Amino acid sequence: MTAKTLTIGELAKASATTPRTLRHFEALGLIKPGRTENGRRVYTLQTISTLARIFLLKRMGFSLAEIRSLELKPVSPKDIIGTQLSLLSARMTVLERTISQLRTTHNLISGHLSGSESQIYDGPMDLVAFCLLLREGEAILQRENLQPVFEKYFTVEEQMAWQTQMDRHFPTEDRTSYQVLWERLIVRCEDALARSVSPSAPEAQSLAKDWLELQKPLQKAVGPELWRKTGTMYEDMQDWQTPERQAPFSPEVFSFIREAAILRAGAP
Repeated sequence: MTAKTLTIGELAKASATTPRTLRHFEALGLIKPGRTENGRRVYTLQTISTLARIFLLKRMGFSLAEIRSLELKPVSPKDIIGTQLSLLSARMTVLERTISQLRTTHNLISGHLSGSESQIYDGPMDLVAFCLLLREGEAILQRENLQPVFEKYFTVEEQMAWQTQMDRHFPTEDRTSYQVLWERLIVRCEDALARSVSPSAPEAQSLAKDWLELQKPLQKAVGPELWRKTGTMYEDMQDWQTPERQAPFSPEVFSFIREAAILRAGAP
């Protein structure tokens, strides 16, 4: 090794990966190490820069096949670190909002549960509403797990624009109440699906009407381009959902509402 190169073992240790992973990336054509006179792999700053970009794209949710299709031009270390700082800042902002929303939800629940009776149901809140608030708390935590998906479909600037518009149009307490309305509607859609309600049935048409009405404030807030990208993200949800990474509604609910909305739009 010289001061300007690393061996495969040195690079694996420095980048917290394994020689096997580096060889796999090489076999896929993602990185191209140099060779010494005796055939040993050596990695220059340019190759390491490309490797850093691969790791960054993987954290953003891209598969190795998708990364291979991209043009991986060398990027300066300064640009890579700058991008990482932007992504971490965006995640920190999301986490701060998550904590704020959970506190609002907690306070809303606490307002309906009193003193020593807090361990049992008490107060004017109905049990369905209570369960929906608990479900909303889980949904907020899920959004942190969804961050890599957001990074795949939206640039850092678009994520920040989205949050800016959300903050402007939906203060934290209003946003929580708005989300509870969504949760109620999703439960109604799931119930209709469980009963095999047809998308053309009056009940489904009513659900589609409520869905379209409820999404209007959000659609207006973020604008047509971000809304289009959001639609694409949900259309692809079967590709990125995992047990730890779930959309707020199932692909079946999404398809059900979309078909009902199309039928509703085409009705005389």
